[in-house]
Amino acid sequence: MAKKALTGAAMRIMVMKGNKSLRHLEASAKAPMEENRALLMKILRDNRDTEFGKAHHFDEIRTVEDFKKNVPPAGYEDYAPYIERMKNGEENLLTAAKVLGYSRTSGSSGVPKYIPATKASLQAYVKYTWTRALALGAAELKKQGGSYAPGRGVFLSPATNERLPSGLLCSNIAEIGAEQYGMFYPFILTIPGKALFDVNDGDYIYNIYRFALADEDATFIFSVFLSINVSQMAYLKENWRTIVDDIETGKISESIQIKPELRKELTALIRPMPERAKYLRKQFEQGFDETLFKRLWPHMTVICGIGNASFKPAADYVRSFAKGIPFDFSIYGASEGLVAACPALETTDMQLLTDSCFYEFIPFDEMGSDVNNTLTLDQLKAGEKYEILITTQAGLYRYHLKDVIEVKGFRGKCPLISFVFRKGQLFNIAGEKFSEEDARNTVEMLEKAHGVTVDHWLFYQDDSVMPNRYALVVESDADLDWDACIDEIEDYIGRCNKRYPSQRSKSFISRLVVKKQIPGTHDAWAKLCVERGASAAQIKPVHTLDTEEKKNFFLQRIEDK
Repeated sequence: MAKKALTGAAMRIMVMKGNKSLRHLEASAKAPMEENRALLMKILRDNRDTEFGKAHHFDEIRTVEDFKKNVPPAGYEDYAPYIERMKNGEENLLTAAKVLGYSRTSGSSGVPKYIPATKASLQAYVKYTWTRALALGAAELKKQGGSYAPGRGVFLSPATNERLPSGLLCSNIAEIGAEQYGMFYPFILTIPGKALFDVNDGDYIYNIYRFALADEDATFIFSVFLSINVSQMAYLKENWRTIVDDIETGKISESIQIKPELRKELTALIRPMPERAKYLRKQFEQGFDETLFKRLWPHMTVICGIGNASFKPAADYVRSFAKGIPFDFSIYGASEGLVAACPALETTDMQLLTDSCFYEFIPFDEMGSDVNNTLTLDQLKAGEKYEILITTQAGLYRYHLKDVIEVKGFRGKCPLISFVFRKGQLFNIAGEKFSEEDARNTVEMLEKAHGVTVDHWLFYQDDSVMPNRYALVVESDADLDWDACIDEIEDYIGRCNKRYPSQRSKSFISRLVVKKQIPGTHDAWAKLCVERGASAAQIKPVHTLDTEEKKNFFLQRIEDK
């Protein structure tokens, strides 16, 4: 009972913090440029005595235009030498703040990037992720005439808990941010300890559901990407009987792969729950229909996770089990910085977070031109697309995020934006960020291995299966048994995109499929473009189906097996 009381207190505090964040979003919409400019000046002031700050004369900068003149736009490669020195213990290079961890990402070509995280940069994630979602869910429940019953949440995203020799956490930004809550986990999450379940500890999905299903009072489900939920639902369908049996007996089945020390630790925390097991068994036997989540967790208030853009099919799938539970489509950002968050439930239009990073924008039709002619947020127009540059509170200045966003409208004076695509990226099923470079290198490796030429090829995200999968469509006379090459092609994809093997092994992505294009399809597309007035010299090969017209044209011209 004491733990339940502490959970109630902790969750009410989180909702209060979330309401405070929502109020700030509303207030900042009235004068967003003023807040964003003030943030830039604070960043420059705080870091003027760093090595980078001295080299770029931060102490002389008084305006945004001064900033643009003194600091050139940059990419990760420009900051990598500083970051390597920081990883080795040097301080006061890019940021004067203490680095609390590094977010490691493979980047678009598989080359690891290490993005520093500080207390200030992490605060945005703490402020605008869980707490904001919980406050929105509680407000919606109140609007519907219900009352918020504080309960813990189900956290579905796995951890890695990898660390640098210095001891600093080196993982994804979600895990680094979540670590700030560590001591509170037993009171705010169904996870029983102060560490998230580690993907390397064995059957981590079992571990998550073993404790989540035992908690009848759970009130929210959170994952970074909603595609993660898809693979875990497949696991639950296959293994719910084992999990429920273990809840009934208070044991962990011997068939579950788990490190011995963790098995011992978890076994000491559990007890037989025959009544809860009886209830769960009845719910699962009733079926995996749209009422499932509400039947398993009657107090479920909100489901939170990124579900826009290429994640929409996954969001639709999760919704098929979640009737009556509103969705929060969470946040938009990257390891480098948090950019925007949803100000309301059931919308993918996100409000720019003017207290998180300083922003500059390059009009979409001017990308590749003089990047010093950037716009600030007060110069954006609804309906237009822009590449975004960020200056962060962790030592990145005028950083090319390589994302293109669209301004969907405004809340007050603050832009509401939506992620459109990442430059060079074909798709992103489970956070792997598969790029056109990855695709091209994959095909070239296949050609080299078999001594063939693949005349025309394209990749697309196949949402006809759950989890989604990569589909490679080839138009070629190459004498290959394409189905027999699938595992080989997947190996090449994994060599080119370092996150792909991990996401496949976790069943976040289904097995690749290869399809054959009807001969002459690509030439017919080029002819159509010329007939519409395009120059034949300017027609680029189609390697992805990035418009509805391309989808209709190419997918209707696939050979039947």
